[in-house]
Amino acid sequence: MDATEIVKKIRAVSGITRKELAQLADVSPSTISRIERGQMDPTWRTMQKIFAATGYQLNGTSVVSSGDTSAIQAANAYLAPILQRAYSPEVETLQPTATTKPAGPLPTEVKIPTGAWSDRWKRTEWLRDSAGVDDLVAIAVNAGNAGKVARRHGARVPVEIPRGWRGLVDQLGKAGVDYAVSGIVATWEERSDAQAGAPLIYVRDPRGMAQRIGLERARPGQGVLLLEPMSGELDDVENEGGIRFVPRSRALLDAFSGPGRDPDKAEDMLRALWEDAS
Repeated sequence: MDATEIVKKIRAVSGITRKELAQLADVSPSTISRIERGQMDPTWRTMQKIFAATGYQLNGTSVVSSGDTSAIQAANAYLAPILQRAYSPEVETLQPTATTKPAGPLPTEVKIPTGAWSDRWKRTEWLRDSAGVDDLVAIAVNAGNAGKVARRHGARVPVEIPRGWRGLVDQLGKAGVDYAVSGIVATWEERSDAQAGAPLIYVRDPRGMAQRIGLERARPGQGVLLLEPMSGELDDVENEGGIRFVPRSRALLDAFSGPGRDPDKAEDMLRALWEDAS
């Protein structure tokens, strides 16, 4: 795969413009344009900047997620207080302003995070003192692509759930296993009552734990995925209805980084939350 194909692939999967890719990678827009047109053979340093800025890497002849959970952490630091307001109707709601993108003042507790990912999002103006839903979606998509669940470095084990995921967490609880439910199910308002769906469940040592309590492995893409925590997912859990969940903002970002239609569902959820809070 040559540089032209790589850059076109990254932009297509990420849904970003040439200008946005240039801003993320901190290169000139003409550089991206010339690469895509086959008019420039970029240096490896330039390609590394493009990969790092979008959370992708080259694996053989394929462009794949780098599995970088630091992007998820950076996005969560920004989105958490915004979504907390959306989930708390008693709190004063966001008020959109008359701009091309619905935008409003962020809650006062929102702090603009620092670090490499935040610097990239600042250059695109996705991350700023006033939030627009398209900006929030762009950050979540960028973070989700970078931190794809299937590409994370920790252990992953799909297990059968003959009694549904609620039955599985009951089993984990009775066995004294420290766990946290994440994914699209954990974003719902009535998440402790949810029956359908197949969430992600964080547990330490997924393989050893599954063997210890006698869980059957499922075929890839089926059952529930037990996932090794990589960035403190078990440190800040919320107990609802006797079930341990990651915070909703983190659950939403995990859905953006999940398989199948989960990213589409996550975007629909984020846009619906913004509309409800505006």
